[in-house]
Amino acid sequence: MEAKAFRKRTIKANSTIFTEGEPGDTAFLIISGREEIRKGMMSDYPKVVAVLEDDEIVGEMALFDDHPRIATAVSATDLDVTPISRDDCKKRLKEMNPVMRHILMIMVSRVRGMTNEFMRRKGETKWN
Repeated sequence: MEAKAFRKRTIKANSTIFTEGEPGDTAFLIISGREEIRKGMMSDYPKVVAVLEDDEIVGEMALFDDHPRIATAVSATDLDVTPISRDDCKKRLKEMNPVMRHILMIMVSRVRGMTNEFMRRKGETKWN
């Protein structure tokens, strides 16, 4: 990846990084700060389903498929992040061993399926 792929970006506290349902093409490596993953922002019962901090990544599913975001990401504090684009990721994937690439894509598909099923079940209890 070229140097621009590793440029740090600062996001102010209480900023929406991405919104549930929108298309995604970027993931964010958290350098410092805390981020909340929220589900059901349009419902009467929005919930924080995860809190991510230093050295964690958010939005990674967008690097591998064209499905919409499954949750909303909001900065709980000021955040320093490194954006990772789908294009940069795809370049790396092309260099990967084809068998390992296939295994990775199967894993991504399974994680998305399990996450969707989990969220669907939680929706039955007013969590969606």
